[in-house]
Amino acid sequence: MTFRDRVEHRNGQYAVYAVACMRGGPQPDLLSDAGWWQTPLWQYAVFAVVIYSRAAAERRSVPVGEVARQIAAAHSLELTA
Repeated sequence: MTFRDRVEHRNGQYAVYAVACMRGGPQPDLLSDAGWWQTPLWQYAVFAVVIYSRAAAERRSVPVGEVARQIAAAHSLELTA
């Protein structure tokens, strides 16, 4: 996906920063940060998951699927193909 305008770019940036923020402890206030007029942030959250998963896989020199399995195991989730 290509971000077409400043709002889409900002939403993507927010999602990436929110993940880093949550890792550090603070929780972003999604209800007040996202208005009813905006595209739902979950779409951008998916992009953030992809970005961080690829970065983790590259850093650990493992396939992205292995990163997904480790995350699922840490949260007691079962992945199906």
